[in-house]
Amino acid sequence: MIARANHVWLTGLRDQPEVAVDFADNVALVAPHIPHLIRTQRHMLGRMVRYLVGQGIRQFLDLGSGLPTGNHVHQVAQAVDPNCRVVYVDNEPGLAKDGQKLVAGNDRVGYLCLDIRRVDSVLGDRETHRLIDFDQPVAVLLIATLLHIPDEDDPNQLVSRYVNAVPSGSYLGISHFDDSPAIQAGYTMFERMRLGERPQPYLRGPDRQKALFEGLDLIEPGIVPLPLWRPNPDDVTDRNPDRAHAYAGLGRKR
Repeated sequence: MIARANHVWLTGLRDQPEVAVDFADNVALVAPHIPHLIRTQRHMLGRMVRYLVGQGIRQFLDLGSGLPTGNHVHQVAQAVDPNCRVVYVDNEPGLAKDGQKLVAGNDRVGYLCLDIRRVDSVLGDRETHRLIDFDQPVAVLLIATLLHIPDEDDPNQLVSRYVNAVPSGSYLGISHFDDSPAIQAGYTMFERMRLGERPQPYLRGPDRQKALFEGLDLIEPGIVPLPLWRPNPDDVTDRNPDRAHAYAGLGRKR
């Protein structure tokens, strides 16, 4: 549901199922900062992808990708170098079906319908091996994905398995909402107003996020609020960018 709501917030289009559009409207009603953060996050992702292409990365594994619209990874990367290759992965069948339609005809982009916790299945898929050369550096991206991975599924171990599968010179990019009272209050208000099934994210503060990069060299400026991750000189920044309740970081494998 959240992936389709993201599409509504990012593109302004209401071309999703009515239940998803209603969900997007309800979240925007009780927590208007959430759609803003999603848009801020997408701008950050664009900067991160362009940075990675600038570092010579031409292969991207985007885990928990949602719909590949609104200046998603392949759109940004291939605008810089059309030879960039992207594998998107999401486990919701209807979403993956729509995603596959959106990238059809682009032979440098694939979309897998798999649970990212099935690491061997993701890495061993035929489409993954068609597009990704694991002898060359890869950017592994988890943009707001770990919000949906509970602690009992050991997100740190999950991240490590993907990092261990890629060679030296590869990168890990993560964004994650923190566990601040402001974020918690938005979800509580959603429930109190009886606007539907309450979202169930797994929120983690920046200290826990830092542990996900264990063994990697963090790229400057480290793990910081989304608007502060390598902003462009001409970016229109938030009035209080340091108060964003979501963080981003990029690490390089030695």
